[in-house]
Order: sequence, then structure tokens, then C-alpha cells
Amino acid sequence: MTTYSQPGGKRQKVKEGRSADSGDYFQGIEKIEYNNAAAATETLSYRYYNAAERVHAKTMEDWLKYSLSLTEFRNANAEHPKISNHRPWDDNSHSMDNYKRCIKAFFDLCVKLGIKYWTAFDSDLLPLSDSWDENKTNWDDIVEYIHELGQRYHVKLLWLAADLHIHPRFSTGAITSNDANTFAQAASQIKKCLEVTHRLNGECFLIWPHREGYDAIFQSDVARELKVFVKLLKITAEYKDRLNSKIQLLVMPYQSAQRKWRESDLVHYYMWDITSCLFFLKNYGLERQYKVCSPPGHHMYMANVYNMLGGVTVTNDFDLSNTKSVTLMMKSIIDQNSIPVGGINFKLSVSRDSELRDLVVCYVKYIDSIAKGLRIAANIVAEQIFSKQVQQRYISYYSGFGSRVISSDVTLEECEEYYKKNQAHEGVATKREHFDFVFQRYLDTCDHI
Repeated sequence: MTTYSQPGGKRQKVKEGRSADSGDYFQGIEKIEYNNAAAATETLSYRYYNAAERVHAKTMEDWLKYSLSLTEFRNANAEHPKISNHRPWDDNSHSMDNYKRCIKAFFDLCVKLGIKYWTAFDSDLLPLSDSWDENKTNWDDIVEYIHELGQRYHVKLLWLAADLHIHPRFSTGAITSNDANTFAQAASQIKKCLEVTHRLNGECFLIWPHREGYDAIFQSDVARELKVFVKLLKITAEYKDRLNSKIQLLVMPYQSAQRKWRESDLVHYYMWDITSCLFFLKNYGLERQYKVCSPPGHHMYMANVYNMLGGVTVTNDFDLSNTKSVTLMMKSIIDQNSIPVGGINFKLSVSRDSELRDLVVCYVKYIDSIAKGLRIAANIVAEQIFSKQVQQRYISYYSGFGSRVISSDVTLEECEEYYKKNQAHEGVATKREHFDFVFQRYLDTCDHI
């Protein structure tokens, strides 16, 4: 079983140097700047994202709180096949020097893009082994190295997560495994990652229950598995409190990257969507300790309604050509008056034959497209056309019988009595087509914002 160091232990000396190659791995690519007059072929500039510009009383940087995922950048595990083109920082080894070079190159990319936050799994930072002493030495080494890079580049850890899905021992679950030793392994990884997040002043800690579910119901003790799942979440929150840490705990429900999967292929996971996750947290009294990360769209809207949205995860599956979806995502955030603590995290992969310039362009495309959605959404909110229409649509709930329904001061008998007196009532048209077209007009005029 992989083991981890305890807090407060004496630091061991590390033979490898703290610093990896100090050169710029993206030489020839200048820092991406805002240029709203950029031609279509100028793909290394932002047309819409201007970090310091104030939009709807906040800077764009504050509204968006972008972060990059080191996991996809490294592109180096079983679920992210290696690219065919060589990356100058990666020699495909599992040495600490190679991990440092990857992290250094990743920070170079963040600086080029003007992004101040990053996220990672523990397996992205160092080669985890079965030796307690080796892991302790490597963790101390890499944490100090990342701390030095963070001070130099002003790039901060947003969240760290324990990799509880890649290793074969987790093939039938990590937290909910039938083997108590595997549970202890998962708990040990989480403990160490919490400590590292605290040491690096990270803002959040993520748990991704990627493999937590049953395979065959006839040979699974689901009630027992749920008990140990809850236990892990509770002792994680308790340990965070003992660290005197203000870290926000996050859970990311399992989201299949394979679009062809049917719902029946997913429902055996204990957190297979936002609704199942929210019910789980509420049912076991964990809703005050945890918030949820969600992809854009319906899941995000529902998490917002329940005041449980902890962050937005954007992958290559998100269709940027659908400007309406991007705008609705940002309008949902503006309606809450702030970005969730976990911000907008980009987990993006590029084609296997991509060059370094293609890698940068991929991020520029997503960063700029969501900034465009922010500009449109801010304009929509400022002009209040839709907010006034929504208020008018539900006007019957603002006074009289409707207001009593909202305040719960009504019985079924009173509902019946009210209906008897108002049977001739006619519904009001929603004017769906009109407002669909109004929304489209906002999208069409976005270049004039």
C-alpha cells in the first residue's frame, strides 16, 4: 500500500536540485494580449477577454476566475493517451526531474495566457510509490519547488485532488471498495493532499468519486458501501478543521467523457449526476461542508438554485459554437453576483499531432469564447428585459393567494376554495418565440458591446 508522510516530521534532504530547466518552454510565443480588432487569423490574441476591464461592476478576471488543469496538460496517464508529437519538457520518464519540467512548462503556459490559477491531481505532481520514506522526500521536494515557482510566476493553486481512479487497486472503487486496506489507502492519499493544499495556500480541495458505485447488485452490500463513503467525507471535513484551514471542500459527480454511454450505464455510480450528489450530501448532513463542481448547462443551473455550486468544469465536450449556451452559463453566474469559489476550470486536450502553438490556441479559444459570453450576459442583465419578463410571468405569486403559497401558509382546502372562485381564469402567453428572438438579437450584436 502506498504510504504518506505525517505532518510535522523532520524534512529529509533531497539529492535532486530544487529547480528544473529555467528556460521558457514556449519561446517564440508572446504573452496573449487583448486586441478587439484582431483579424480572424490572429489566433494568439484575445478579442473579448480583457482581464482588468470592468464588466457589470467587477473585472473580467474576477467574474471568470479561470484555472488550467495540469492533468490534461501532462496528458500522461491511462485515460489521456500520450500525444504523438514530442514535448520538449517531457522525456516520458517517472523521475522527479521530469515531473518538475512538466510543472515548469505548465506554469510557463499559465503566464503566457494570463491565468493565475491551476488545478491538479496528486499523481500529476510526483511519482507515487509504495515507499513511505520515498513519498515523504518527494512530496517535500515538489511542494517546495511549486512554492518557489508560484512566488516567481504569481500562479496559485486553486484545488488539489487525490487520484483515486488510475491505479489498478481502485478498479472496483477506492472509497467504497470491499477491501478496508484500499479504503485506508484512499484516506491516506486524501489526508496528504489536504496537507499539501494547506501548505500551498490552495483555496479548495476536490474529491472525485470516479469509481464509487456497485458493479453487480447481487454481490454488493450497497448500504455498507454508502456508510464508508459518508465516513470518508466526514473524516475529511474533520481533518480539514483540525488543520485550521479555510479550504472549501468540493465534490465532482462522475461525468462520463464518452457521449455514447446510456443512462443505464451510469446510474450504478453513487454520484452520477448533480441531483444524486446533492441528495447524497443533504441526506447525510454534508451540505455545509461540501459544494459541487459541475459542467455548464442544466447541472450547473440546478446546483446554483440550491446554492451548492462550487465550480464549473469545462472540457472539450462543451460546444463553444453554441454562443447561447455559453451566454446562459455566464448569466447564471452573474445572477448569483459572483463566480463560485472553484471558478471555471479548463480540462482541455488537444489533438495528438498538435504543436505547441496549437496547444496555446486551444486555450485561447475557450478563454475568449467564455469571455464573449460574459460580455453578452452582462449586457442582457443590465438592460433587464428578461428579468422584468420573468417577474411579470410570475406576478400572481407576489401578492394575495400566490404569496401565501410561497410562504407555505396555505392548505389543500384553501387551494380548492380559491380554485372554485377562479375557474374562469385564463393563462397568460409566455411569448416564447418573441423572447427567443430577442435573446438571439443580443447574440448577433455582441461585437458591438
